[in-house]
Formats: sequence, structure tokens, C-alpha cells
Amino acid sequence: LSENPTSAKKEFAAYIEGELRPVLAQFLGADTEEIALARNATEGMYHMVNGLDLKAGDRVVITSQEHPGAMRPWAVRVERDDIELKTVDVPSPLISEDDIINRIAGAIDERTKVLFFCHVTRGGYLYPVKKLCTLARERGIITAVDGAQAVGMLDVDLHDIGCDLYANSLHKWFLGPSGTGFLYVRHALLPVFKTLYHPSGETGDDALRYEIPGTYDLPVRAALGAALDFLNRIGIHNIEPRLRMLSDYLKQALMKVPRLRLLTSLSHDISSPGSTIYEMEGLDSTSWPGPIMQEDKIHIDDHNKDGHKAMRISTHYYNTIDEIDRCVFSLRKMVERAGR
Repeated sequence: LSENPTSAKKEFAAYIEGELRPVLAQFLGADTEEIALARNATEGMYHMVNGLDLKAGDRVVITSQEHPGAMRPWAVRVERDDIELKTVDVPSPLISEDDIINRIAGAIDERTKVLFFCHVTRGGYLYPVKKLCTLARERGIITAVDGAQAVGMLDVDLHDIGCDLYANSLHKWFLGPSGTGFLYVRHALLPVFKTLYHPSGETGDDALRYEIPGTYDLPVRAALGAALDFLNRIGIHNIEPRLRMLSDYLKQALMKVPRLRLLTSLSHDISSPGSTIYEMEGLDSTSWPGPIMQEDKIHIDDHNKDGHKAMRISTHYYNTIDEIDRCVFSLRKMVERAGR
């Protein structure tokens, strides 16, 4: 691009709009006109939150398990426009799909305009996204979904899900380059969903008008094509079952570790196939990821959320049973060391 900026820039742009965006939309079960490329899910959610026509007193229902990156734009709108946030307390661990649906349904009233929730939480809790979207649609409520942790882990079909808005970071489970993501805007919402960047008549009537104007890293965005091609060659229909197999194996192994309490459900209905969280009874294990990485070269995360001092293990399709066994063995060592 630097060597031949004039023609290379045009070639990259033509590829992104003419080939990449249509294939990505197809992968997501959406139309090309409904997809705006973004740098990450957070950027998509800022546009999601600020593009909605809300006025003082309008209510947005959210859950207690939202990511801070999703909560900040809502906090801005509360300060600026005096809208109201109604937070639904969802217990951790999750109880059931019906419990989630009933709690959210009970929080909806005549002032509710938007239902916002995670498809998959940071801790791997899986929400009944399609059922929640149906619930909202039946009550005339817009659905806005934080999908940062779902695409590339689950077979995501946005038309089948039935949401109005959906944002994702493609550098996560999709395994795209950092600085890539998307915002989905359902066709029916396009005429009324506001753009933050372009005056009326300057752009077309599709989701392109929700992309930030100006220079962006063309090669990075174009590199999504390689990630997408790789995923398509494997097949998301093969990826999700493998993740389920690895996750199920991990959970069974973790349950045999002394003092370990599994927080992620064994039920596939309310647990994602990629992330598993657990805590150690009587122990603060949030300092363990550092020593485990240093001693055994295994990366796990702390998970200080929902009242837990927990840890998270993420397994993707490239991981193996042997690697899971190594991880669990490392945890056993830490338990024994803490018990001395």
C-alpha cells in the first residue's frame, strides 16, 4: 500500500466492498446492505446506542451481566438524554433459559423501548437470544445484542435470530486481525436508525453510512478475507461441535479437581462451547493466572465479575485434549500448593 498508494488503495477498497462484505454477510445470515464494518464490538455498540431515537423517560432494559464496554455508551445516553436503564438481576451461575426469559419479561413495561443483552457473556453464559428477540418483537421493542463473544464460536444466523442490532469483534472467536468488527442493522430499521457521521443525502440507504469516515487500515480490514476463507473451509458446522466436545471434556475434568466449583453449566442451553468459568472454594484464585503462565506456559484469565473471584479457560477448535489435561494438572498443582 505504501509502495503504490494510488492503485493499491483502490484495489483494497474494491475488494472490501465488492467481495469481503458480501461474503461476510452471507456467513452471518444477513444481507450485504445490513452490515457495517467497524474496528470492534465496542465501536459498533456506541453507534448502536447513539443511533436509536430515544427521548427522556424512555426505558432500556439491560441485564446485570453486561460488559463494561457495553455499559459506557448507555451511561452517556442517560447523562445526555435522561433515558432510564432498568437492570435485570440475572443470577450467576445461570439457572435456566426460562428463568432468564421470565426475569427479563417481568422488567418490560409500557415505557420500554429497547432490550439490550449479551448473546454470550465474557464468562461463557449463553443467553436464549432468539427467544428473547421474539419476546421483544411481540411487544414492539427493539433488540440490541452484544455479540462480541459469539461469532466464530457459534453458528450465528442473524436473520434467524431476529434481532434488530448486533455488534461483534472479529478479532475474538472469528480469529480475524485486531481492529476488525461489524455492526448489523436489520433492513426494517435502516430508515430510522440514525448515522452519527454523514449528513442526509451524502451516502446511500444501506449500513455503509454507519461506518466511520476517513482513513482506516485497509490491509487489516482486507485481511478479514483470509480469516473468513479459513473458517469457511473448516465449516462453522464443524467448529461448534468440536468446541462442545472440548468444553464438555474440560468441565468433566475440572469437576474432579478438589475444592473447584464449576460456574458454567453442563447444560448446552445456557453455556457457550468456548469459555468455562470456575472458582475455588475458600481460595482467592484470581492471582493464579500469572504463575500458571510463567511456570507452565498456559494462558487463563481471572474473572472478577458477578460476585465471583473466578478464573476463565477458553478453548477453541485448535486446542487439544492433551492441552486441556496439562491445564487441569497445572490447576491441581496450584490447589495443592495453596493447601500447604
